[in-house]
Amino acid sequence: MVSRKFRAAAVAAVFALLTAGVAAAEPPGAADVEKGELLRVGGSSYPRLVRLEHSGAADGRVLASMTTYADRTGFAVIHESRDDGATFRQIGEIRDPAGEDERGMCCSTLYELPRRVGDMPAGTLLWAGTAGIGADAEQRRSSIRVWRSDDHGRTWSFLSTVVEAPVGPGVWEPEFTVTEDGDLAVFYSDDGDPAHDQKLVQSRSSDGIRWSAPRETVTHPDFAVRPGMAGVRRLPDGTYVMVYEFCNYDPVHVCTVWTRTSEDGWDFGPPGALGTEVVSETGTQPLGTPTISTTPDGGLLLGYQMLAHDRGGLAPGNGRTLLHDPDPSTPGGWREIPAPVRISYNQGGTCRNFSPTTLPTADGESVIHVTTDFEHYIGGPCEAFVGVGPIGGADAAGPGVPPHPLDGS
Repeated sequence: MVSRKFRAAAVAAVFALLTAGVAAAEPPGAADVEKGELLRVGGSSYPRLVRLEHSGAADGRVLASMTTYADRTGFAVIHESRDDGATFRQIGEIRDPAGEDERGMCCSTLYELPRRVGDMPAGTLLWAGTAGIGADAEQRRSSIRVWRSDDHGRTWSFLSTVVEAPVGPGVWEPEFTVTEDGDLAVFYSDDGDPAHDQKLVQSRSSDGIRWSAPRETVTHPDFAVRPGMAGVRRLPDGTYVMVYEFCNYDPVHVCTVWTRTSEDGWDFGPPGALGTEVVSETGTQPLGTPTISTTPDGGLLLGYQMLAHDRGGLAPGNGRTLLHDPDPSTPGGWREIPAPVRISYNQGGTCRNFSPTTLPTADGESVIHVTTDFEHYIGGPCEAFVGVGPIGGADAAGPGVPPHPLDGS
């Protein structure tokens, strides 16, 4: 069972993976990335991708953000690709003082404003993450902090604090969207409510500086059930789609993935409603750390940590697939496609394939995929890998991608 204590321990584990040094000798078979290239050297977590679409001459550039650790400080690194994901180079950093002195930083997001909010024009980049993850639970005081860039990710300035949790509980994994009426909305996981081990909440701002009191987004009456890790995108038809994980709800699958929709980007229905569970056409189920992106033709791409059979056990496509829904208006359209980055030994944890990210290429025919795995040795740095591959094609669980011997059957 995933619990509040486990969640805090998992974040601490991510922090430890970022701070780990490189082993003197790599044990045989430790690196298990079948396909994909190392994006950057050094600890990396929570990769996120965005294509600039409201930035004038910079439109078309692809930016990637990750959190990392050096000099006793957790911070973000920003990379840029000008060849649609084929290569990346670092262009910026976000060194938040709240991540210094081993307090750490994690669970971040990257977003380009599609329209003006307050004094921020369309094309302004926003980055937000959880600061204060490194301290012991008795001293930890986490907060979600927002930074702004007006030069396409090269330099950053602090904008605001969305929420500061009391000592002990955590606030995690922010996600932005701009509502139909023009406010900036943020969704995040909160494990500070005595009635819920974790819940999803939301807040809004007309300027990115002053934030409303949090409002519940997704809850469950069973204390142990943990909705979290929201992802939000707007489809070309104006519909907003939210994806999130529900942990401890399904006795067979630990963290199933669900969706909801909204017409205005703020009201996603009653907090206690379950939403729609994501299940592929063949009955496989994605588990944990979901992220979502939209294709130019209005489809959806889903990244996730593991893939299971409908009755449990890991499916052949585990660690090797993404899910694609070409027409979200028609229920049941999710299908497996080959993942550009493939991991041969994917059994969960806080590194392998944890919170991956996807972005369609400019022509909508392929997908850029960034995920994490151990590069040097198990327990060593968790590093980011990138690949680009077609969205169409044969089922990734077919003959071209044989199942791993440890996968369920």
